[in-house]
Amino acid sequence: MSAIYLPSCKFTAHSPEASKRIKNYLSENYDIQIGGCCRPFHKQLTSDDTVIYICNTCSAFCLEDSAAEKIISVWELLAEDTHFSFPDYSHRKMALQDCWRSYDNAAQQKAVRRILQRMNINIEELDENYNKTRFCGVSLYEPLPKQNGEFAPNRFIENAEGLFIPHTEDEQAALMKKHCDKINSHEVVCYCTACIKGINLGEKNGVHLLDLMFGLDLKQLRSFS
Repeated sequence: MSAIYLPSCKFTAHSPEASKRIKNYLSENYDIQIGGCCRPFHKQLTSDDTVIYICNTCSAFCLEDSAAEKIISVWELLAEDTHFSFPDYSHRKMALQDCWRSYDNAAQQKAVRRILQRMNINIEELDENYNKTRFCGVSLYEPLPKQNGEFAPNRFIENAEGLFIPHTEDEQAALMKKHCDKINSHEVVCYCTACIKGINLGEKNGVHLLDLMFGLDLKQLRSFS
């Protein structure tokens, strides 16, 4: 049986340092193989493989279009890690943005909150959280990428009624601002790069959970103290 981490092309581009660090950490502490881009790579998976993902689109592809039988988020792995050196944010209050692409993944959502608690972050829960979330930045107001529908039709077509309808850039910006106006905290923790971009467009400070775990956003966060 092989354990394979899918590093996510989009996350690696968004946070190259955090991506490098988590790949090294998983390789050294869990003997996990590092995979490649999920689009071609998920076809190579077998029923003996365990997939660890950070991107919710990678997860959908593996769940619906691969032979892998065990697929878990990196958050579920790290939430119970007794060796990871979690930074202490001294009960700083931050909002948490759940992602529509994993709205029905309670195990992942609970693991994210466990990690935030381990870092002494006081969570501002949004009204539309857990399975109520319909947020994934402006990605839900753009056309659906063809491969998403082909590889994961359940997630991106059958359960996406009213989503992926094109909007103008001005309309997208207004929708993000309306969403962010309902959030009290200036810092908003996300575990999806599309969510971060949407939060930033809505004039809040979106930060990725893994960046927080490696202390990579501390300087940026302190500027809002």
